[in-house]
Amino acid sequence: MSYWYLQPLGESYLLVGILVFVLVALLGIRPNFQGLTPRRHWILTGLRFAVILLIALTLMRPTWVHTIRETQTSLLLVLFDSSRSMTVPDSRDGLSRWEAQKQTLQKMAPQLESMGDDLEVAVYQFDKEAKRVELEGGVLKMPAAADGRYTDIGSSIEQVMQQNIGKKLAGVILLSDGAQRVYSPQVEMQQAARDLARLEAPLHTVAYGKALDPSQARDVAVETLADHFTVFVKNEQAIRTSIRIQGMANLQVPVQLIVENEQGEKTIVETQQATTTKVQETVDMVFRYAPQKAGQFKLSIVVPDQDGELVTKNNILSAYLNVLDGGLKILYLEGRTIDRPEQKWIRQVVAQSADMEIDFRWIDRRRRDQWPVDLTKEIEEGKYDVFIIGDLDSSALSRETLDLIAKEVEDGDGLIMLGGFHSFGAGGYQTTVLQDVLPVEMSRFDRQDFDNPIRTDMHVAGPLKIVATRSHFLSSLAPDDDGKPAFEAVPSLAGANKIEGPKRRGVTILESQNGDPLLVAGEYGLGRTLAFMADSTWRWVLAGKSSIHKRFWRQIILWLAKKDGLETRDVWVQLGQRRYVPGAPIQFTAGANSQSGDPLPGVTLESYVIDPDGKRSPIRALATESIVEGTFDAGEQTGDYTIEVVASQNGAQVGVGRGRFFVYDQDLELSDPSARPSQLASLSAITKDQGGRMWTPEELPQLLYELKNRPPETEIEVQTKWTWPESTLDSWINLILIVGLLGWEWYLRKRWSMV
Repeated sequence: MSYWYLQPLGESYLLVGILVFVLVALLGIRPNFQGLTPRRHWILTGLRFAVILLIALTLMRPTWVHTIRETQTSLLLVLFDSSRSMTVPDSRDGLSRWEAQKQTLQKMAPQLESMGDDLEVAVYQFDKEAKRVELEGGVLKMPAAADGRYTDIGSSIEQVMQQNIGKKLAGVILLSDGAQRVYSPQVEMQQAARDLARLEAPLHTVAYGKALDPSQARDVAVETLADHFTVFVKNEQAIRTSIRIQGMANLQVPVQLIVENEQGEKTIVETQQATTTKVQETVDMVFRYAPQKAGQFKLSIVVPDQDGELVTKNNILSAYLNVLDGGLKILYLEGRTIDRPEQKWIRQVVAQSADMEIDFRWIDRRRRDQWPVDLTKEIEEGKYDVFIIGDLDSSALSRETLDLIAKEVEDGDGLIMLGGFHSFGAGGYQTTVLQDVLPVEMSRFDRQDFDNPIRTDMHVAGPLKIVATRSHFLSSLAPDDDGKPAFEAVPSLAGANKIEGPKRRGVTILESQNGDPLLVAGEYGLGRTLAFMADSTWRWVLAGKSSIHKRFWRQIILWLAKKDGLETRDVWVQLGQRRYVPGAPIQFTAGANSQSGDPLPGVTLESYVIDPDGKRSPIRALATESIVEGTFDAGEQTGDYTIEVVASQNGAQVGVGRGRFFVYDQDLELSDPSARPSQLASLSAITKDQGGRMWTPEELPQLLYELKNRPPETEIEVQTKWTWPESTLDSWINLILIVGLLGWEWYLRKRWSMV
C-alpha cells in the first residue's frame, strides 16, 4: 500500500501559498531592455518559474509512504536446570537427573542448530538466574556439573524473556525436575507462565526425576524465621516461625526455642508441640520471649531428630537477638492527629532512634462523652522515662492520671508540654497538679472552650524567629550543611501559646524575636520539665532541615531523661541480613554517631571480620563521608562470624561496634530432593491454548520437528517513507538544480548584454 501527502513549512498551506504568490508576482516586474525578443523573454521567465517551482516543492515537502509485509525470525528458547537437585540419581539406568538431561540436550543439539532460517534458537542454563550457553558445530557447551544452590524457575524465565524482548517467541522448552527451591522468588512460576500465554508463546516442559510419596517420606523442616530481632530489656518479643511436617500425620512433633548467650551457653526457653492431620502441611507457630539482660544473643528454632527422617539438616534455623539496655521509654499523649503534623514528625524522630521507644496514645476529642480517661494502669511505676503532652485538654485525663504523672516526674522522670489550642492555660491545666509541675505560670481564669472559635488572645501570632537566650544543651545545635547557625537556618514558627511568664526557678532557653518565651526549662522534685509553647517545628523538615529537627527533639528527650551529660559514642554496624549460605556476598555499613545522633566528624573506622575459630582478618571498606561500606564473601566454614569496627578520633579510640552473622549449612536443593513433575505439568497447562504441554525426553525430536515445519506466523508490516528533499542526497540535488537554473539564467542575461 502506497500514498502521497504534503508537509508544508510551519504546517501552514496559507504561508507557503503567500510566499509562492509573491515570487510569481515578481515575474511581472522586469526592466525595460532594448532588443530583448519575446522568445528570449519567455526563456528567462521559464527559468525563473522553474526556480520558483523547486522552492515551492521544498516548502511543501511532498512525502511518499510505502508499506510492505516482511517475515520476522521467531525465537525458540531452551532452558535447562543446573541446580544441585539435578545430581540426585533417580533417572533411568541409575543415572542422575543431570546426566539424563545432558544426554538429551547433546542429542538435540544438531537438530536445534538446523531449525532453519526463520527460527532462531537460544539455549540457557538456569538455577537462581539464567545464563546463555553457546551452541556451535552441533555441540552444546554445557557446564561440567550441576552446582547451583537455588532453583528459581519463574525468575529465570522472566529474565530470559526480558533479554529477548521485542522478538517473536516460537515457544519455550523447559527441562527441569520441577522443584522451586529459593527463599524469595522475584517472579512466581505461575506468573511467568501467564506472561508467556499473554505473548501467545507455548511452554513445553520436560521432567526429570521421580516424585516421592509424602506419606512414605518422613521429614520435618524449619522453613521460616526472621534472621534478626531487636528488643529492649524485659520487653516481650514475638518470634514467628513455620514448620513443614511431611509423612507424620497425627503425631506430636516437639519444637524448641533455644537461646544462646555470648559465652555459648544454651537455654531451652520453651517447647511447643506441632501436629497435623494431613500427609503434608506447613504449621505456623509463635514463641514469645522477654529477655532479662542486654546483649547479643543467638536464638534457634530446633526440632529434635525424628524417627525415619532421611534429612535432618533442615531441623534447625537460627537468628540473632539484639537486646538493648537503657532504652528510653516515652509516653506521648495527644488530642489531635490528622490536622497536627507536629506529632507525626516527633514520632518519626523517635522511630529512627534505636535507643528510644515510644507509646503513642491518641485521646480523640470527638469522644468527649467518654472523658476523663484513666491511664493509671498503663503508667506503671518506672515504666516510662519521659512524658510528652501535646494538644490535649486537661479534661481528657482523670485526676488520678495527672497525679500519677506528677508523682513520676517528682521521682525522676521528665515531662514536656507542647503548644496547641488546648495546651497550657487554654487547656485548663492551671487548675490541675501540672500547674505546680510545669516551669511556667499560666492564666488562672481563661481557657479555650471546644464549641467556641479559637481565642486569639491566648496565642502569640507568628511568624516567630527563634532566639537562644543562653548557652545550654538544648540550644547548642550544630550548624546546617551550609554552616549557617541552626536557629537562623530553620523557618519561623507559625505561632505559640501565651503564658504569664516563667516561674521564679524556670529558665528561658529560647524566645521569639519579640521576647516571647518559647522554651522554658525547670525541675520538679527529682525530675526535669520543659514547656515548649510552639507546635510547628515540622516546618523545618519540609524546608529540608530534617537533621536539625532530629537533633533538636533528640536533645530535648535526652535532657528530660538526664542523659545530656553522657559523652558516649555509638559505633554501629548495619547488615542487610544475618543469615548466609557459604560463599555468599556480604555487604555492611558502619559509622559512628554522637549522643545526639549526629555523625562524628574526623572519625577513622577500621573494619575486621572474626571467623568461628576466632581468627581476626581486616576488611577492605570504602569510606564515604562519615560512614564506611564494605563487601566480602562469606567463608565456606559454617558457624558464627563477627564484623568488628573500631572508631578513632584524633588518634584516640572512641568506641567499638560489632555486628554478628552466621553461615549455616542448610542446602535447599538437597534437603528435599523430591522431583515435582506435576508442577511442570501445571505450568505448561497454563499455555495449553497456545500449544503448550508436557513432553517426555524421548518425544523432544518430534516437538522440534513440529516447530521447524510449522513455525508461528511472523509476518510484520514495515513502512518506508521518502520526503523531498529530506535526505542528504535529495538536498544536494535540490540545491544543484536551483543553483544551476539561476546560473543558466545569469549566463543568458550576460550573453544577451543584459548585465
